[in-house]
Amino acid sequence: FWVPIHRGFDLPPQFTILEHGYFSMMPTETLDLLLQRSRQVNTEASYFMRTKRLKVLDHVRESLSEFAGCSPEEIAITRNTTESMNIVIQGLDLDSGDEVILGDQDYGSMVEALKFRAKRDGIVLKTVEIPLDPKSDEEVVSAFAAAITSKTKLLHVTHLINITGHVLPVAKIANVAKSKGIDVLVDSAHGFAHIDTQVSEFNCDFMGTSLHKWLCAPLGLGALYVRKDRVKDIQPLIGRIREPGDIRKLDTLGTQPYAAHATIPDCIAFHNAIGSTLKQERLRYLRKRWVDQVRDHPNVIYNSPTQHSRTCAIGNVGIQGIEPKVFAQKLFDDFRIFTVPIGHKRVPGLRITPHLCTRIEEIDRFAQAVVEIANQA
Repeated sequence: FWVPIHRGFDLPPQFTILEHGYFSMMPTETLDLLLQRSRQVNTEASYFMRTKRLKVLDHVRESLSEFAGCSPEEIAITRNTTESMNIVIQGLDLDSGDEVILGDQDYGSMVEALKFRAKRDGIVLKTVEIPLDPKSDEEVVSAFAAAITSKTKLLHVTHLINITGHVLPVAKIANVAKSKGIDVLVDSAHGFAHIDTQVSEFNCDFMGTSLHKWLCAPLGLGALYVRKDRVKDIQPLIGRIREPGDIRKLDTLGTQPYAAHATIPDCIAFHNAIGSTLKQERLRYLRKRWVDQVRDHPNVIYNSPTQHSRTCAIGNVGIQGIEPKVFAQKLFDDFRIFTVPIGHKRVPGLRITPHLCTRIEEIDRFAQAVVEIANQA
């Protein structure tokens, strides 16, 4: 089943990529469609822009909303998760003294955006230390719940932590917050089209994601979900006069790569041809396969949750006595395997991110390389 899928990606012959979390390549069938659409836009030029562009965007919005499990009037098309999240973080009405809860392993750009608002507007940030290897959802939920006070206005929660692959119980966390009238903003950069779930299951007010990660869409595409009754409460980053409840006020960002936008439904079709459940289990299997080969080595440090259901494709691994940057460089120099070192103080190691294009032999070769390096440590 997976062999023709592997062959559908144009992989580099010089090295193996196990860092698909930043940006995952498109399969050649959707890449070819992107090139066709790019030629069409280039040929039709201003005619396309003035007569077809808005129809394309409406079709994309409908496709994304159906995939995400929400209304087309709740989806804005953006360039990435950072932009999506900033639209909410900068556009939500927060006053001096209002508290915002976030996690200690949240993505750096989101943390910086919240710190910017704290400096500008005097909001108060409260950081929760998320358990690295919880034995139950309640351990994670209670950590967030304990930080809530009468001044809490927003809870920022990461769906799937980018540095460890930890899948958080977002719905349970959100239920606690919503029961107290607190807004919930979900960073699903790594969860969307990776974990078999839909935004309607989160009970959140806002969610941002990137489409060029797990949906295998063209680079520079993202999406923002805003619950319909909350659209009016978000001020757009770029001022345009539209109806307060019109989601389009949030993705009117000037001229954009519309050929790439037009390819999003094709990327969804590729995903659906495999199926969300099967895709999720394949990605979990790829992580588990290398983890099972290395985790019992005395020099190997595994920084991701040990329960199978709390992770998917992403895992974090380190070696005793070897700095992550040195570990990553040795993997590339000696074994031609490309990964990314993680500098977070609680999880020093390498983020290992296979994807649908990853072959079993690449996983096994990586595991053998880790064991060999660990033997030398």
